[in-house]
Amino acid sequence: MEIHPLQVTVEQIDSAAIVHAVGDVSAANIDPFRQAIATAIAKKPTKLVIDLTGTMFLSSPGLAVLVQTLQLSQRGGCSLILAGANERVGGIFEIARLSDVFKMTPTLEAALAN
Repeated sequence: MEIHPLQVTVEQIDSAAIVHAVGDVSAANIDPFRQAIATAIAKKPTKLVIDLTGTMFLSSPGLAVLVQTLQLSQRGGCSLILAGANERVGGIFEIARLSDVFKMTPTLEAALAN
């Protein structure tokens, strides 16, 4: 399996914070992913979008971070939307039986319009 290094950025659009994750979200690079999400939540957005459009792989630690993020966002009155997950990444949510727990949209644009 080819490894894709992870690049994570945070962007603010109106009242939405967007975390862009490009590459593999794995145990080896989970800290930058977690820190970017914490940075986004600290901005107290009304909507938090995790842009998975460029995410090639999501490990179980990455999934755990997203579950924690969902809990934090619910407590903070913020809606969490996962955007643009490819078939491989989206399948992980189905296997873990979390596809109905998370709000998911096919594109970042759809998440922002939602």
